[in-house]
Amino acid sequence: MLILIAGITGFVGIPCARSAFARGHKVRGLARNIDNLPADVRDRIEGFEMMSDLHDIAAMERATKGVDAIICSFAAAPEMFMESQMLLIRAGERAGVKIFHATSWNYDWTLSPGSHELYDDMRGFAHHMAVSSTIKPIYMFTGAIAEYYFKRSRYDWDPDTKTFNFHGPSTFPTRYTTTEDIGNYVLEAITAPDAANGGFVRVQSFEASPEDIVKAYNAARGGHVTAKLNCLGSVKDAENKMNEGRAKYGKSGWYNYIRYCYQYHIPARSFDYVPVDVVRFPNVKQTSLEEFFHRNPDV
Repeated sequence: MLILIAGITGFVGIPCARSAFARGHKVRGLARNIDNLPADVRDRIEGFEMMSDLHDIAAMERATKGVDAIICSFAAAPEMFMESQMLLIRAGERAGVKIFHATSWNYDWTLSPGSHELYDDMRGFAHHMAVSSTIKPIYMFTGAIAEYYFKRSRYDWDPDTKTFNFHGPSTFPTRYTTTEDIGNYVLEAITAPDAANGGFVRVQSFEASPEDIVKAYNAARGGHVTAKLNCLGSVKDAENKMNEGRAKYGKSGWYNYIRYCYQYHIPARSFDYVPVDVVRFPNVKQTSLEEFFHRNPDV
């Protein structure tokens, strides 16, 4: 297959490309800067189209021409979830593409409408596609993306002090999927015989509580470095902070309080799901929590 990966330079796009190469597929990239690709991906792609901005229809038209499938891994911003992705799927329609994997890697955003600003955009996109598009997208629920929590969010993991911050009980497990596993699950999903039928896929790599994280981290580091826990309050405290932020900043200021949406709604199980599709894709070997720490010595 020739697979277009939109947002190929991102932290989900890159592992999707590597997973595609490992399975013998060709990859074309669409993003704003090819220099952000690591050499092992940049040197193997079939082609690359540069986007001048988030609404670059001409680049999308060129990128979708002749491809067999599209993986949209645009960044987690409302403008890209809704606007850029919609322009991309329309370009895919004009190009005759039938297989489209949408940006969707999170908890089950079809649940609890109105409680998470970004989830509402994902749900809105899915609804609009269901009533207006000839393409039936694939959406994947993964829980939290492990690399985001431990490499990109100091609110969750402090890399200097090796401290995991959380609200609620230290024994409550969160579902996580690593980006490598996401790449593998995505490739399994878009190459499945029924891929053009779209639908929802539910997977995970592992479940881990804050206490599990400390135990696995210390084991992976052999006792040379130790992790700590920092409880920021109860689940109710997280809910109060979320509501206060929403009242103060409004929906357009979502980035000021969105972390509390996760800190409240994950322990409240507002968006929980059962990873029933793990057994559907036995070719994907799930990464364990300790393996994740072993493979990421910079965490």
